[in-house]
Amino acid sequence: MDRLQHVSVFISTQTTALLLGKTVRTIQNWIEAGTIQGKTLGAAHLPGGRRWQINLFDIEHHICIPLSPELVDWIQQADTGDAAALKKVGIAFAVENYNTIAVQWIEAAAKKGDVDAMDLLSWHYLNGAGVTLDHSIAMQWMAKAAEHGLPTAKIKLQNLGFDVGSIHLNDGSSISPT
Repeated sequence: MDRLQHVSVFISTQTTALLLGKTVRTIQNWIEAGTIQGKTLGAAHLPGGRRWQINLFDIEHHICIPLSPELVDWIQQADTGDAAALKKVGIAFAVENYNTIAVQWIEAAAKKGDVDAMDLLSWHYLNGAGVTLDHSIAMQWMAKAAEHGLPTAKIKLQNLGFDVGSIHLNDGSSISPT
């Protein structure tokens, strides 16, 4: 990442908190204590009239996975609320077995309507990966993915005995229940 360190990439305190597996309040405390540095932007709609931005590379040593150029791009996109980027950052943490942090990113993507993230979140709850094992929550996320048209989620539900009707695949074909 040395070649990118001369570039400042500023992210919100919310994104910083997700990256570090901390709360926003902890990030704000660290800013106030001088543990991490940031810059303020005017935000009249917020209490105090400002919001903090943190340079991603100033907190790199606190992040438990390496910052590749691709991951930096995803983090920047995720900071704008992009659901696909939120999911990709979550997957990057999951690949490195930091599932507790991964789930927060994946859940944020799922709540924004990313069907693959809904399915991934279901898997995390089914396997207790980063969250307490909870079949009920897993089924809720799987059902949401199926409702949003994810064929694999429908097939999983069908295999569990649920009536999901015809399953429409991405290639235009469909599978009818047998």
